[in-house]
Amino acid sequence: MTTEDESPKIICANPDCRVAETGRCVEGLALDACHHYGVDAEVMDDEAPVEDGRAESVTLPSGGALTPAQAADVLRWGAARVVAVIGPSDSGKTSLIASLYDLFQEGSVDGIEFSRSRTLHAFEHTCHDARALSRRGVPHTHRTPRGEVSFYHLEVGGGAAGEQLALLIGDRAGEEYREAADDITVVSRFSEVARADTLTVLVNGERLLGGGRHNLRHDITMMLQGLRDGGGLRKGGRLALVLTKLDAVQAAEEAARALRDFELLLQDLQRLFGDVLALITPFRVAASPKTDTMPRGTGVGALLSFWLGQVDAPTSVVRRRPVHARMFARLQAVEESLELQHG
Repeated sequence: MTTEDESPKIICANPDCRVAETGRCVEGLALDACHHYGVDAEVMDDEAPVEDGRAESVTLPSGGALTPAQAADVLRWGAARVVAVIGPSDSGKTSLIASLYDLFQEGSVDGIEFSRSRTLHAFEHTCHDARALSRRGVPHTHRTPRGEVSFYHLEVGGGAAGEQLALLIGDRAGEEYREAADDITVVSRFSEVARADTLTVLVNGERLLGGGRHNLRHDITMMLQGLRDGGGLRKGGRLALVLTKLDAVQAAEEAARALRDFELLLQDLQRLFGDVLALITPFRVAASPKTDTMPRGTGVGALLSFWLGQVDAPTSVVRRRPVHARMFARLQAVEESLELQHG
């Protein structure tokens, strides 16, 4: 006959477990399913593998926006398109990028399907304040801080993308592009503009409704002129002229005048820059409407298809080098940076 003192001792190798007191596994498992139950902690320690002193770790990608060097790596993988989105402050650039990502959450966009992205965290961060989870009364997007350009990355297929195509969208503060109108030396920093397959100039529709509409047209024209004078506009490139905040424009009494001003701006740009840019195409979008008059992302699909469309290869400039008699004089400098240069 077994006395109370002779009852088997309840033990567990997990130091946090109180099964002896509560009769329950701290991990919520059945006792016969827990590999710690009934095992002495000292035995578990004796069976533990011997550490060799070297810590094993795996570096995972951050999912944040890409640096120019990382974007250059994407260009080496295969077919890609580079888009530079420029425009004055509050023109709707961040809203446009966020709406494109949100549209892919619902499925294909104009026959184009999402494949993968290296910048999912950056997209999510951009979209957060436009979602109900942020608890904001109206959709909101943060402004791009000044500094080095960064890139959003998408890989897509189908429709205008064909079998597979990578898309890199440059993100730089609008104020920096505006400085090109006053100082063309800053254009040399805009590698995304020089490499862009498509320049995208945003026109704030709300500003076209007010008294500052003439200033807006002047600012955009002078900004592009600065990019041209600074050598930033690639010969034969394409430009998408995008009227943003279309929902606000169509709801206003001055809608007809604003749309007319947009057409006049388009004509001005075609006249002034048609000798450099092969194609200047207008678009009208409501990326993040503040009312229910238009669905989110109106017009964004057509713009995406334009971005992914076929582009002409850049014209290579053949530089003839003098032939030197001495072998040492024939040595050539090797370019150390391949960032966003045409292959």
